[in-house]
Amino acid sequence: MYKSLDADIIELWKELSPSGAYQLGWDEYAGRLFLPSEQNIKDALQRVRALRRRAENDVQSKVLDSLEVGLLLPEPQVVLDDIVGSIFAHLTKEGVNEKNLISLLAAASKAIDATQKRFRSVKVPTAVKALTLYRLDGVLEILNSVKRTTKSKKLKEDCDRLSERVNKFVKFFELEGFGSGTFEEVEKVFQKQKFSLGRERFYRVALEGGFDYSETPDELEQKALAWIDEELPKYREVVTKLSKHYRCAATPEAVEKKVVERRKLRPEQLLRTTNSIRKVVQEFANESVVKINKQYKTKVIETPPFLTGTLPTGAAGFLDTFTKKPFQLYYLTTDPKRNPAKSVSQLINLLVHEEYGHCVNHSNSVHRFGGKATELELLPTLLSGPITEGLSFNREREFLEASLALKGKQPLTKAERNYVALLEKFGGFDLLNLEIELETRKCRLIRFLRVIGDVRINTGNQGLFEFLDWALKYTGVPRRDMYYNLFPAHEGMFPGYATCYAVVGEEIRAIEERITDPKKRVKFSTYLTGIGFPPRSVYRQRLEDYASSLI
Repeated sequence: MYKSLDADIIELWKELSPSGAYQLGWDEYAGRLFLPSEQNIKDALQRVRALRRRAENDVQSKVLDSLEVGLLLPEPQVVLDDIVGSIFAHLTKEGVNEKNLISLLAAASKAIDATQKRFRSVKVPTAVKALTLYRLDGVLEILNSVKRTTKSKKLKEDCDRLSERVNKFVKFFELEGFGSGTFEEVEKVFQKQKFSLGRERFYRVALEGGFDYSETPDELEQKALAWIDEELPKYREVVTKLSKHYRCAATPEAVEKKVVERRKLRPEQLLRTTNSIRKVVQEFANESVVKINKQYKTKVIETPPFLTGTLPTGAAGFLDTFTKKPFQLYYLTTDPKRNPAKSVSQLINLLVHEEYGHCVNHSNSVHRFGGKATELELLPTLLSGPITEGLSFNREREFLEASLALKGKQPLTKAERNYVALLEKFGGFDLLNLEIELETRKCRLIRFLRVIGDVRINTGNQGLFEFLDWALKYTGVPRRDMYYNLFPAHEGMFPGYATCYAVVGEEIRAIEERITDPKKRVKFSTYLTGIGFPPRSVYRQRLEDYASSLI
């Protein structure tokens, strides 16, 4: 039977990302990993390029371009992320299935061996070594988790063997003084050794082919600088207002310290507090920001220890996309060694980004609510990052504006009254709104700074810690905050990924601002959550066309 090109592309994607295929609902891929040997990568590239020659539209050609770029990334940490993500997907979906996990660990061992062979004679840059080291604890933690849970002697032995193999693999990338990878430890490492990612040639390829960017790195940096210059006065104004309320110095550090001290949320309270505010925030968001489909299903969980190195604050996960029961996970990081939320305002901002951005984006798209995504546009490729990250980044601004708009509004709906009561409970309507605005504007600055940091450290124009010094001086964003918002997670995911949020988010904002009717804005926000994750240029055109139909 003749198959469509979309179907052929999806079949290839499943073979290149079997753990992803399993996570999204193709259970026949359980217990499998792509073996990243030189020959397998060469064969995969040939298949991608053959399909590319058959491309019939921009979505197909750009998805295939992104698959090619993903195969070309010359860095060793990718295999460790794949192992952790694969094991976690299996544990999440079916618990400890001895047969599937034994198969998966065997595949993981082969993947480690193949990767070690590829990099045996390669000089790995110091910063890439650090990205690899960050992933060691994650692998060991998840293997220990399996060992603690299973009663199978063989599975326990396989966990031990893989742990030993991974430890030997990571020793190839040792950095003296790295320790557990805290900000302070890593800063000392790079004071002794020059920070280098070695991505100067690959970065432009990643931007164009991986993420569908037409801009040069210099053009991206200039855009981000302009956004910072627009946002910085608003951020400083909020800092000044809060400093007067708290009677402290008008600096971001002093004000944020007071905000955190006001409630003194301990790590063990973060999950409970989030669940206590979630229903009220969701009902308000559904009414005033974005409509959420009736089949929406998301669970909030504490980020497992083996994921905190790459998810220092929080994240969203999509599961069973291609089944009748898709769902989402919202990971909330509580580990004090990372960068967890520390105040109610930070929890609200993070909830809005992860749940009412990412999770609603996935759920609405899967259920074809608000828009109609093709199956190809539901695949989690490099291209999906700019879309869902930009959407979620913009969602923070939308939510803040909706919250501020309640001041003086009469009459209030039930959802609005409940939300106002929530703010009053945690410090008062005006104070909480100021604190939410502080967090939102800080996050906007951080996302704009990420673009600049992403460009500078990937092109070799500036070292990471030199960039952090510049960012602190230029904006006042603390160096530690900026570090965890740029390096271990985003630069480890893929060069260019850190840029996704700001660029697409600001494109959405520019289109949305043309719509003045609040109800039509909610309709627009709902539409953009329901069309999946098409390539950036395709996504932008669809939003332009839809906005024009509303004006």
